[in-house]
Amino acid sequence: MIKITKKREPRKLLEYRRLPGASYENMDGHLKQIILEHLLEEQGHLCAYCMRRIPETRKLPAGVSGATIEHWFPRNPESKEDHGQGLDYKNMLAVCSGNRGCGDKRNLTCDAKRGNQQLTVNPCNTETLRSITYTSNGYIKSSNPIIDRDLNTYLNLNCEAISLPETRKQVLNALIQDIRKHHPTGDIKQYCQRKLNQINNMDDIKIPFSGILIWWLEKHVKGAVALNN
Repeated sequence: MIKITKKREPRKLLEYRRLPGASYENMDGHLKQIILEHLLEEQGHLCAYCMRRIPETRKLPAGVSGATIEHWFPRNPESKEDHGQGLDYKNMLAVCSGNRGCGDKRNLTCDAKRGNQQLTVNPCNTETLRSITYTSNGYIKSSNPIIDRDLNTYLNLNCEAISLPETRKQVLNALIQDIRKHHPTGDIKQYCQRKLNQINNMDDIKIPFSGILIWWLEKHVKGAVALNN
């Protein structure tokens, strides 16, 4: 998971919000598609939570979309409080299918898994992301127990049924092999810094699962860490 910087909302959304009785539920599909396209570009075509590429290109069950609009603060929270979050662009994220249609609720991820559960971790809030780290086997975790609960229980970001840890591991191993190829010996800090800058400066389209790459590179830029760690 990486920081998402929100940009200016689509003009069509602003115009719609000014209409009497405007609501997300009553919004037509064309406007939702405009919003989704803005979100996809904003996020570099990565799911805000698991960081898979979206829209997904794999074959999905009938009626399941490869990318949808997610509201970080639920539109229908248990408290039933409506603060206008349904039409607030800053509250909107683009997410993957969440493995909908898999036939097993235990293997749902992202918004499909969290439902209306309120989260603490927020891809738009750097402070909630600081405690997130990864293992060399591709598992995402947090030293903050509340954030860790969000990652593992509410969002199921270590779901093995769709190989999330294994895919992160493969992405990280590809980076390590690239560094070994270009820097078989010597200090790798400068090379890691260049790679880190390259990844951080990507707009559209970003590298899938780049969160683990940024974490690993920052660790090696900041301190003397063995290449195989």
